Amino acid sequence: MRQLSLIVNPAAGPCPRRARNLVDRLRELCPDDEVLVTESPGQARRWAAERRGRPDLAVVAVGGDGTVHEVANGLLGGGAMLGVLPLGSGNDFVKMLSSPRDPEQAVAWFRKAEPRRCDVGEVMLTHTDDRRERHLFINGLGVGLEAVVANSARNARYLKGFARYLVAALWHLALYKPPRMQVGGSDGEALRRQFLVAVGNGCCAGGRFRLTPDARIDDGLFDVCRVDTVSRLRLLRILPSVLSGRHTRFAEVRMSRVAAMDIDCPDGCMVHADGEVLAEEAVEIRVRVLPGALPLLG
Repeated sequence: MRQLSLIVNPAAGPCPRRARNLVDRLRELCPDDEVLVTESPGQARRWAAERRGRPDLAVVAVGGDGTVHEVANGLLGGGAMLGVLPLGSGNDFVKMLSSPRDPEQAVAWFRKAEPRRCDVGEVMLTHTDDRRERHLFINGLGVGLEAVVANSARNARYLKGFARYLVAALWHLALYKPPRMQVGGSDGEALRRQFLVAVGNGCCAGGRFRLTPDARIDDGLFDVCRVDTVSRLRLLRILPSVLSGRHTRFAEVRMSRVAAMDIDCPDGCMVHADGEVLAEEAVEIRVRVLPGALPLLG
């Protein structure tokens, strides 16, 4: 029977008591497996990296999208399989999976489920101070407004769950000044102001915003949603339809599928991946798909 290593982020859930109860329940259900509880950022990634060479092991991220992001980054390049048991506020990536949400059912399912191969995104960033960084993501990457909203929601103290993202989105719609971007690199379109560029491996971001509703995690492509500068009133008209993925019918919303994308932002723009802010002022963003790069349960 397959061994499990469950990496729990107790800070991911909206209710600390629920997280503690879940840890206790997992230890009851998995007396012969690891149940590891993180205490600091980056710990989940380090633990996953230490276990990635075991193809007989399922490493289960128990938390939100940030926890999934860390565990997936640690596992990439090895044979260990990724599983997800949601505990966080957004829980976007797990919407692409068929794995159970009930802990007892999920543990039994992780032991016997057949793995599939999941695409992973790679982004190369250049900051305004010429620093260059490489990051990986599993659900999605956002440039511009989406990254600003994700950052505000992540730092909100008095709201929980989807409410954090909705309030942040409404607030920044009123205040945000879209930066100039050139999408497609030097051979791309002209420099223009854009509210957002959302690069989706998964279909959902921010808890319920289905920015890339038709995305698949195993097709070797990103789905991309772009919105040019439009009036605030028009954006308020479009916003509710994003919850159902019907925003694609509006002329101001441009959808495409790509295996790679270059974005140049000479004034600097914020970038997030899987809800984690990677840059506050990136000037060059190079994104590409790594097809089937990660073994996944679900």
